[in-house]
Amino acid sequence: MLNDEEQNKVLLAAYSEVCKSYHAIDDFRTKLLGFLPLTSLAGIFLLDTSKMFSSQSPVSNELFGFAAIFAASLTLALFGYEVRGMQRTHHLVREGAHLEEQLGIGHGHFHVCVKEHDNPLGISKIFNAKILASVIYSVVFAAWLFIALRLGFGINALTCSICAVVVGLLLAICVSLLVQRLIPA
Repeated sequence: MLNDEEQNKVLLAAYSEVCKSYHAIDDFRTKLLGFLPLTSLAGIFLLDTSKMFSSQSPVSNELFGFAAIFAASLTLALFGYEVRGMQRTHHLVREGAHLEEQLGIGHGHFHVCVKEHDNPLGISKIFNAKILASVIYSVVFAAWLFIALRLGFGINALTCSICAVVVGLLLAICVSLLVQRLIPA
């Protein structure tokens, strides 16, 4: 059996690893959430506008449509990876709070995260990582859907816009509800 000093060393080592893991996942998720919309926007603007609507080249429009469907699908796949990161972060926050409790750290990083979530009137209930990630990924998906419909299928811009907005909103709401159910904090 470990004495108190050895027990504290073990707990501090475990706490340090939990902190490192949490920050590594959080850093990756933040970068992904920042780069995905930027790279998508850059990809959309780098499309060759002189050939986009060329009636002589329906193959190029089909390729643009395929690329947009691929990008939309990749966006959904990345969101699945984001959900995995949210789940891991949730477990690390709970474990970190437990370790802080054992170490007697009353206001540590993880303690604050748990308290923020438990506050029923807190702004973090509305503007939390799960909801914001759902919105970001849905907006990027909707943008690629617009491009796929407009270029790949030649649908008029107004119809494409309405479809992209409706599908994007439904996706954001459904995914947000699903994520709220999967990850309680």
